[in-house]
Amino acid sequence: MDSLEFLKWMAVYFFDDIAALRVMLYLMGTQEPGGTIRGTQKQIAAALQLNRVHVNRALGRLYALGLVYMVERGVYQLNPQASLRGGTIEVEEPGRPAYRKPATRRVDQAELIADLDEDPEIPGRFKQLVLPAREPRQPKAEG
Repeated sequence: MDSLEFLKWMAVYFFDDIAALRVMLYLMGTQEPGGTIRGTQKQIAAALQLNRVHVNRALGRLYALGLVYMVERGVYQLNPQASLRGGTIEVEEPGRPAYRKPATRRVDQAELIADLDEDPEIPGRFKQLVLPAREPRQPKAEG
């Protein structure tokens, strides 16, 4: 799935949960290359002018869908199958002189998905992302 298709899915799926939609869009917009986000729920709530309780509930819904997981307190990972920011990341290179620029490598979506799939700490729902379809809304009964 590409990011544009995912955006269309979110617009339909989260029609009744604007907080979850806003949190997901915020996470997508603040991700580092590779899908990592650094920020606490309090920081996310402040940026979105939401109550922290709403951010917590929205993140819970996003976790349940396998769209994001918490790596550690204040660090989240977006599912690269749904949304990926490409680019380059700095990598450790033993023996590299301190005066040189840090070594970098390009983030590849397939490679990142494979790396995440091999990590036993990552929830299965995140690895096996299957986005649910939104059931059509039933017309309101006239009374």
